Amino acid sequence: MLRLIFSRLLQGVFVLLIISLLIFALLAAAGGDAVSALDNSRISEETRKTLRRIDGLDRPLRERYWNWVTEAARGNLGHSLVLHVPVWRLIRLPLLRTGVLAAAALSIAWLVALTLGIAAARRAGSWIDRLCSVIILLAASTPRLVLALLALALIASTPLFNVVGPTTDSATEVWSIRVIPSAIILSAPLVALFLAQTRAAIREALDEEFVRAARAKGVPEWAVLLRHTLRPAAGPLITTSGFSLGGVMSGSVVVEKVMGWPGLGQLTVSAVETRDIPLLLGVTLVASAAVMAGNLVADILQRLNNPRLR
Repeated sequence: MLRLIFSRLLQGVFVLLIISLLIFALLAAAGGDAVSALDNSRISEETRKTLRRIDGLDRPLRERYWNWVTEAARGNLGHSLVLHVPVWRLIRLPLLRTGVLAAAALSIAWLVALTLGIAAARRAGSWIDRLCSVIILLAASTPRLVLALLALALIASTPLFNVVGPTTDSATEVWSIRVIPSAIILSAPLVALFLAQTRAAIREALDEEFVRAARAKGVPEWAVLLRHTLRPAAGPLITTSGFSLGGVMSGSVVVEKVMGWPGLGQLTVSAVETRDIPLLLGVTLVASAAVMAGNLVADILQRLNNPRLR
């Protein structure tokens, strides 16, 4: 287990270096910087040159990247070129908000997948099995942007949600208007993926010899599902959950922008619009590290679930 963690950490460092280099190169190829993104015609060219010199934007690309990497290795992600505050201070709260949204989306996807998947696997060809097929098709084919716009229209037209009058910023209001709808939208592709895998894995496990033997011995059906079926079926789901974290993080950009949730997604869009390279690099680095940490947790859970992989 320790060897797995150590190897994943080494791979993670290498991947983060590649990601940061790609982001740096793509931004350089796109042209422009934080100074040129300033929409103010009253700023003279001489002032812009001074600002570039102060922010180090007049230095060669290789030197700027090396300076950023050496500082990042010490835990310093630099300062925002637009807001002039430490990048980590800007990232902390949005990271927590996006983490809450991602955890809620994964929880919804797991709940729907396990509930409907087990029922559909036990009753192949029934109405609930056909309902699961329809849910999988709709959830997988409907873009998150469309779902977000539909959710906004529903929230605005439903008197249960207070979106016109004065807001109280209470926890109940935040969860009912922002978190829960955003999490449902974010979980839609995950529901399709998890539900399809759960139904197939449970159905395959129910046909195994050890499950038939347990039933022949008179083991109750609930015990057959919990003790003999869920554990072998959980393997693919754990792996898929780890791999789906990247999709959750990328999908949060659209969902947070449309739903007005101030997480990493909105911060990423703002950094791109203002050409704030240190902020964009910091957001990308933290988001990538979070995805790799999730994959590591999934690998550890996979080995705990299946002793043959240890």
